[in-house]
Amino acid sequence: MAKKIKAATAQTAEGGKPAKRGLSRKVKIMAGGALAFALVSAAGGTYLLTQASSHAPGRTAEAESPANEGIPVPMPVVSVASAAQAKPSDYQIVQIFKGEALLATRDNLVRVKVGSSAPGIGTVTDIQTGTNGGGAVIGTDATLRSL
Repeated sequence: MAKKIKAATAQTAEGGKPAKRGLSRKVKIMAGGALAFALVSAAGGTYLLTQASSHAPGRTAEAESPANEGIPVPMPVVSVASAAQAKPSDYQIVQIFKGEALLATRDNLVRVKVGSSAPGIGTVTDIQTGTNGGGAVIGTDATLRSL
């Protein structure tokens, strides 16, 4: 009684390549990567949805005004601490427009409007636009005028 030889073994014995079964290694790796990406994306989306719904009731009347329709609330910013306290003589008016002013010091560019405060100037009480393109920024501690 003769032993039966499998087709793959017979092909190897004859010098041919053995018949492959199943998916290639590259396909398995790509499928695993796609599955991992899908799981991470679903988990991240679920996290963002739960966070967004938990912050929804805290809306303010200012955030719901027609002017701020696309922006729910102002973004928080970090306060800039300078090495030395600024004096009024350190500021220079860069531009005045629509009730706001850009002021420059050696290290910073500051945007102010009525009600905001700046070191050395205090709280801004008025911003005046001049006829020649200049103007004045009037604060509680100092007044800046452009020439």
